[in-house]
Amino acid sequence: MKVGDLVKLPKGTVRHWKLKTNLGVLIAKLPRADVLEYDWKVFIDGRYLELGRQIENSGEIVNEGR
Repeated sequence: MKVGDLVKLPKGTVRHWKLKTNLGVLIAKLPRADVLEYDWKVFIDGRYLELGRQIENSGEIVNEGR
């Protein structure tokens, strides 16, 4: 996954954040100071969310960005 990709998020993420859609655009990798290395900034449902990098394992790329 990379910045600009359109991704389909897992049902659990959608339910947790009470999202109306499961599709979001990856905006940026956000560095972390721990062993998890980074989070993702995702634009979805008209807002920006910070989601853990576990979406890389549970999400699906729908359309690759440039």
